[in-house]
Amino acid sequence: MRTVKICKTDISLFSVVVKSESDPAEKTAAEFLQRVIKASCGVELPIVEENAEKGIYLGFRAPGDGVKYDGFRLFEKGGDLYLDGNLARGTLYAAYGFAEKFLGWRAFAPDCEVISDSGEAEIPSGFEFTDSPVFEMRHCDNISFNRHRDFASFSRINGYGEKGDRLGGNAVSGIENHTFEALCPPAVYFDEHPEYYSLYEGKRIPGTNILNSVCGQLCLTNPEVLNIVTENVLKKLRADPTRRVVDVSQNDNARYCRCGNCARVDEEEGSPSGTLLRFVNAVAERVEKEFPDVLVQTFAYQYTRKAPKITRARHNVLVRYCTIEACFRHAIDDPSCKTNSGVFCDELREWRDRASVLSIWDYICNYRCYVAPFPNLIALKENARFYADCRAIHLFAEDTPVTHCGTYGDLRAYLTGKVLWDPYMSDETYAGHITEFLKAYYGEGWKDIAEYIRLEHETTRDVEMSCFSWADIGNAFEAPFPNIGEYMAGEYVPKAYQAVHPDTYLKHFIPRIDDALDLWNRAYEKAGTDIQREHVALGRLAVEYIDLFNTPHDKKSMTDEEKSAYEARVEAYYAAKDRFGLKYNIWTSQYNDR
Repeated sequence: MRTVKICKTDISLFSVVVKSESDPAEKTAAEFLQRVIKASCGVELPIVEENAEKGIYLGFRAPGDGVKYDGFRLFEKGGDLYLDGNLARGTLYAAYGFAEKFLGWRAFAPDCEVISDSGEAEIPSGFEFTDSPVFEMRHCDNISFNRHRDFASFSRINGYGEKGDRLGGNAVSGIENHTFEALCPPAVYFDEHPEYYSLYEGKRIPGTNILNSVCGQLCLTNPEVLNIVTENVLKKLRADPTRRVVDVSQNDNARYCRCGNCARVDEEEGSPSGTLLRFVNAVAERVEKEFPDVLVQTFAYQYTRKAPKITRARHNVLVRYCTIEACFRHAIDDPSCKTNSGVFCDELREWRDRASVLSIWDYICNYRCYVAPFPNLIALKENARFYADCRAIHLFAEDTPVTHCGTYGDLRAYLTGKVLWDPYMSDETYAGHITEFLKAYYGEGWKDIAEYIRLEHETTRDVEMSCFSWADIGNAFEAPFPNIGEYMAGEYVPKAYQAVHPDTYLKHFIPRIDDALDLWNRAYEKAGTDIQREHVALGRLAVEYIDLFNTPHDKKSMTDEEKSAYEARVEAYYAAKDRFGLKYNIWTSQYNDR
């Protein structure tokens, strides 16, 4: 078993100490340490309250300036070890940090935990270690986080839970989005006051989020709208005085108001974001009088992405910039990327100069084709670093909670947790995290998977790739009437011999499909456990999908034997896809649960 000593005293002589009235998260930290120390060192430490002859003390230090947000400190004093955060969640993270540093513990995925039971570690006299995150709020809705909240906590994803729960709750409770409809509901006001809503194409339309209808926004220069929205915001805050962020943001459509007053401000500011920001600033000014510590959050999204020329965000306004149209194969500030260079990086820098603090809504999967490879590991790290440089304090990496995506969704989730905590890690550290993960998750064939990842990124190096990029024909429908594309995409089921999309972001990857499959097959043969084989089988399905349904298969030119073999592979794909619960795209998931 592993030997761990604290000031030359064996860990077996210690107790885990909690306060008599400890927070639920501190109790979770104690139970976690007890479990991992037993697995690593072969001894079950008692959990006691308040004092011990030799103790690992959890949550006894008063909050201090040396720790930021839900960061933590480990330190030795008088032969005892103290694990603390300014928040109970930070103390829980301190337990994770101790286990990582001294017990060889890693949580790579919900079904892949590693605890070292060999070797030795020494915590010397005077030891002190502090670790704080760059971003206050770190959220990702990857399926592994969404379905396994302990794993989200292990990864220090703090967008889940409620205050006071066993994992320390979330960083910012009650964050909403697209709230104009709720704050000035057209069901209440539109019939009598259509002037409260967008003037669009010559008529007033209700400000809703009903995507299959002609819906719009609010008229942001109407003083009555400002009064209604402000009063509803204050009602929310009075109902929950612990709330630290309240959302005042545009509905999910681009039909903003074109009335004379709104259009005049838009022109003066050079962007509709100016009209929005003046309105939100006015709300925030009134909010501050009653709730001085609350941030009023709004979007820089689609038509409001570009910062205004004149107006600055008030100090209590949190601007949430959305990168939905960006390329995610390359970093936001990559000068070689035509989509990103001179657009998204410049816009974010402009917002950095127009706002005291920013929030980022980023995207890390392909909603148009969940099941295709999506090589974004370079952008994942580099973008987090750029967002930190732009003074972002919140970062939401939107994935999907309903299905595994691409070839290595669990690796992407693991790395997301790492870069949301420390976006400034070195390239060597980042590569080390990837290698550690691959070894544990895939087993002996990990080098084949590493080579596959290199192949995936190499063949897409010069291709731009959005979060709605074409990989198949699942959404390749256009019609002169609305919503038919989404309807048909929801009905999509790939078929043997189907047409292939002529221009996908994987066009240079497809000619190497045999090499890619060979790497996954070799990794499968080398996997040493059933779980590792399942991991390989899940990842291989993304490559199988491209080979079966996005590579030409000409039925007329195939022999009967070739057709039989191909059709058998298609049936095997369907069975494996259902076994893993995969969804084809965002529309098949929403409309048909497939």
